[in-house]
Amino acid sequence: MVVRTEEINVLTLEDMESPNMGFIITPLYTFNQQYSFLSLPNQRMFYTIVYFEEEGGIFAIDQSVVQVQKGEALSIVPSSVCTFEINKEAKGWVLLFTDAFFTKRYNDNVLHDFSFLKNNAVYKQLENNIDISKLRMMMDSMYDELKLSDKDSKTILRSYLNIVLGMLERCSGIRLATPYNKERENRVRAFEQLLEQYYKSERFPSFYAEKLNISTNYLNRICRERRNKSVGELIRDRILMEAERFLYHTFKTVSEISFELGFDSSSYFITFFKKKHGISPEEFRKMQR
Repeated sequence: MVVRTEEINVLTLEDMESPNMGFIITPLYTFNQQYSFLSLPNQRMFYTIVYFEEEGGIFAIDQSVVQVQKGEALSIVPSSVCTFEINKEAKGWVLLFTDAFFTKRYNDNVLHDFSFLKNNAVYKQLENNIDISKLRMMMDSMYDELKLSDKDSKTILRSYLNIVLGMLERCSGIRLATPYNKERENRVRAFEQLLEQYYKSERFPSFYAEKLNISTNYLNRICRERRNKSVGELIRDRILMEAERFLYHTFKTVSEISFELGFDSSSYFITFFKKKHGISPEEFRKMQR
């Protein structure tokens, strides 16, 4: 499943509904009709959770294609580039929310403590881990509360969302392998936020360490501890991810992609890409067809 476009547009919840509180929940059968433009490649700046009660769909998220079936759920993290084909007979729920919406009530650490929200993932056999009737009840309750939209609705919706995330956490089977140190984890998250802003122009670890008011050695140490990678590796991985997105989702030429990512020349970009993948960008693109 490859859908290509000229440009990957950045999509926020405000682009979907304005004004928007940072939270949308809608039944699958209306989602297909109301937000059909989402089937084109977009970089989503919000969390997405899709739960299928009936039928299913196919999703291309970054460079991975996943099939989600009846009784399964899918979570997509912000900044992912996504396209999809959902069965017209599908029933279930689509839940969209921003980091800012959740953290208005809960502090910044809580949302990131849900380990399943760190990566895109499919949750199979939900009925073996949670009470499906309670999950449906929570989805119904959120939908009704959003339609009500009175002065307390945001607080109530955040509470419901916290429960749903807790239920999905039970299904993920993910546990942090290293002891949790909030101060270090917060530092690494701050680095990752800076990286999202500057990866096209700033390639040296010292730039990010200076922004965080810490030494480069310390930043390297906590990145290895929390992400099992050096700062340099994380920077290169972010550049490569964007390169792969362009190759997979757009018609941009290799020369255009190298310019977009801040390389001095397309030959340098090709060398950079081949060092990671062992093949040229064009060969990578052909393999995705």
